[in-house]
Amino acid sequence: MNFITRNLYTLLLVCLSITVHSQSSEIVIDGIFDDWDASLTTFTDINESLNGIDIIELQVTNDDAFLFIKIKTNIEFDLTDNLVSQQIRLFLDTDNDANTGYNIQNGYGSEVGIIFKELFAHYNVSPYSEINFSDLKLRAAPTVTSNEFEIAIGRHQIPDGIHPLFPNATIKILLKNDDNFDKIPNEGLTFSYTFDDTPVTPYTPIDITKSHTDHIRLLAYNTLASGLNDPNRVDNFEQIIKAIAPDIIGLTECWDIDAVQVKLLFDTWFPLGTTNGWYTAKLGGLITVSRWEIIQQWTQLSRQFPVLIDLPSTYPKDLLFTNAHLNCCDADDLRQEQADQYAAFILDAKSPGGSITLEENTPFMYSGDLNLVGYSQQLTTLKTGDIQNTTTYGLGAALDWDDSDLTEENCLQTDLRMGYTWRSDGQGFPPGKLDFIIFSDYTLTAQKSFVLQTEVMPIDRLWQYNLNALDTSSASDHFPVVTDFSMNESLSTEIFTLANVDIYPNPTHHSVHIDLKHHNLYKIQVLNTLGNVLFTTAINSNSTDLNLSSLPSGFYIIAIENATGQKVSQKLIKQ
Repeated sequence: MNFITRNLYTLLLVCLSITVHSQSSEIVIDGIFDDWDASLTTFTDINESLNGIDIIELQVTNDDAFLFIKIKTNIEFDLTDNLVSQQIRLFLDTDNDANTGYNIQNGYGSEVGIIFKELFAHYNVSPYSEINFSDLKLRAAPTVTSNEFEIAIGRHQIPDGIHPLFPNATIKILLKNDDNFDKIPNEGLTFSYTFDDTPVTPYTPIDITKSHTDHIRLLAYNTLASGLNDPNRVDNFEQIIKAIAPDIIGLTECWDIDAVQVKLLFDTWFPLGTTNGWYTAKLGGLITVSRWEIIQQWTQLSRQFPVLIDLPSTYPKDLLFTNAHLNCCDADDLRQEQADQYAAFILDAKSPGGSITLEENTPFMYSGDLNLVGYSQQLTTLKTGDIQNTTTYGLGAALDWDDSDLTEENCLQTDLRMGYTWRSDGQGFPPGKLDFIIFSDYTLTAQKSFVLQTEVMPIDRLWQYNLNALDTSSASDHFPVVTDFSMNESLSTEIFTLANVDIYPNPTHHSVHIDLKHHNLYKIQVLNTLGNVLFTTAINSNSTDLNLSSLPSGFYIIAIENATGQKVSQKLIKQ
């Protein structure tokens, strides 16, 4: 290329260079993209005919701590895996100088080349080094297949301990898929972005105390290799669990500790002042802990442990809670099988007969380390009942009582605009959301939720909750995930009718048994046909026996009043 041609080409590149002065923005890295709107810096690719993944859009923004990049493609894939063939790579010209770094494309001198599938990045400064995602403070979501991903990269990192990551306020960005040579922007274009240091609204830390004593606090916690049995970690767990003060706890990876040992820990940490104290039940590596009695268990599901919890009479219904720890890593088929099992179990529970029949509108929750790092269908099945193995588990259907989907609670970090629940910098993967809470929103409302990571909390917040900075990282590579629930008012105001009552035998010679649909406070009266009250009793349960042997033969009325003042009555024949 001669001097004139080279300069004409350079001039052409300058003319085709796109430089954007952006606006800062409050982005939450949680795999939910409603905070990315059209007003943000957006580069849309031209229409192309490609095999495989076609990169169609790139968006960029920042706050004071992170560069945020969102990518959109034509089909779903896994950013850090090869479930769909891909070689997605992100290149950053961090000093905005095409003559430094690696010449990845005309107009680009890439200081950082992120190879997502290989879990590392090239740092093309002098001397060159291979760096980890943790060196970039890289966060990404979601961890499952998607056609959209949001990525955060720390603005103030010094990956090699010498060279700041972003020495210039203006950078260039290039995204490539070397599997089919797609790129954005295409050859002949450059995409420059200038950081905007306009402060964004500070993140409001989440107060971890319950807002109302009647809310039911659920804690999902992977204890990492029986951590509650580890003398080097149990004190950290104690600090964390005391600060959270949960009502129901789903513990996972409890392989080498039994339910009795866990009960002893909780009775020591949180004496309830009741005869029994805490209730515990174990299946495999799953231990469920409850301040209320566990009255029924089901053990037929793989790595999922449903139990029925007898809530106090102040709640209108009992509660079905399922503690889960689905198979890890590449076991997509097993995770899908487990999701199908749970969907079939809930559909069975909503219908009479089968292995479980729940009282109509019984609230239910599902939580645990679900290891969702592959196909998104597993999460879809857990929320929608879209069963994949219909031959074994039957046709799927909507899982909630109103025939709608279940709700996945978006639990965010208490002190960060992030939604990850697992972090282990030494394993190469970026922090991700592995722990989930899913529930029936027809019966329950999530009032507050959070993920607790003590390492990112300021000292005054740690003191407020009697926590130490290294509590969560010392205890486990998973963080505690918490949601407070209230029962929906419609359950409390359910109309009390004769359908709620079964009185038998009728006629009777001596006594009758009364079955009531709900455990509650009831006043029961026996009246004669003139309406005179012959005797009155009160119960706090869902059944009782009445001895009528002292009454002469004849017609009587059994009148029942519930705790909200609703009344029903039924005629009875005494022989």
